[in-house]
Amino acid sequence: MIVQHNVNTATRLGSMILDHFIMTMIATVFFIPMMIVNISKALNASVTHEQEDMGIGFDGPLFYVSLVGFALYFCKDIIKGRSLGKVITKTQIVDNNTGQVASPLKCFIRNIFCVIWPVEVIITLTSPSRRLGDRVAGTKVITYDPINVEQPKFNIAEAIVPLVISYGLLLLLVLPFQAFESTNAKVKYVESSFNDAESKVLEKLFADSLGQNLTASVKVFDKIEENKNLKYISVIYTLKENYLEEESRKGQLNQITDELLYSKYPRITFIGQAKYVFKTSGSMEINTKQIGANVNEMYYNEAKE
Repeated sequence: MIVQHNVNTATRLGSMILDHFIMTMIATVFFIPMMIVNISKALNASVTHEQEDMGIGFDGPLFYVSLVGFALYFCKDIIKGRSLGKVITKTQIVDNNTGQVASPLKCFIRNIFCVIWPVEVIITLTSPSRRLGDRVAGTKVITYDPINVEQPKFNIAEAIVPLVISYGLLLLLVLPFQAFESTNAKVKYVESSFNDAESKVLEKLFADSLGQNLTASVKVFDKIEENKNLKYISVIYTLKENYLEEESRKGQLNQITDELLYSKYPRITFIGQAKYVFKTSGSMEINTKQIGANVNEMYYNEAKE
């Protein structure tokens, strides 16, 4: 009879910590391209009237690439029941009933419970060989024993199944966030409806009222594609002092500029974006917000017509 040696608490915790650190780093690598592109877009658009995405990027091809990193996190043990952390600590996942190396699918099921990682750590303190995920998947962690435990050849087809399931579950989880992002989508204004006269009038209004504090660059478009009754207005406020560094001063500035803007254009008559920019020789600080009607009002007003 073959005796399989369960792991002690110190080894098991060390493996969990190593896995968490290593897989987090791997997941971060997949996020880097999206982060670089988003930062680049923000910098390039900061001093122009180009619209900025008001969401945090739950869309686009690079976002779907970034999800691969998280999918791999939950599939970290699918190669012979051994993640990088388990290779370092010389441990392995086996089927609790047969003692054979756990299948990739069972390894994936046990790792779903990593979403409650602190709970799993607490359970491991009392049961180092079988945390909650192991009990659900029917697995356990033992000391790596290549002599007494047959090591199967890696089966790519078996490994792809949990990867696909993991990625699919992640997509389902982000759907609510993508729906929220859609409410912050860019507004499609009609370029040919640019109203130069009204833009200059609004710039003069800001110059006359707040010229000692800022300069305003304004673009007014008479039409947007989503609602023929709304204008689109973009304003860039270039500040002469850094009102953005303190929340109280920033709030006062927002209130003053909004009141002045809405005195000329009532809020429900337009939708748009305002950028507050403070520049020095070596740095630039930007705060962007939506102005005018919100998305729900935009479509509600259109439906009433």
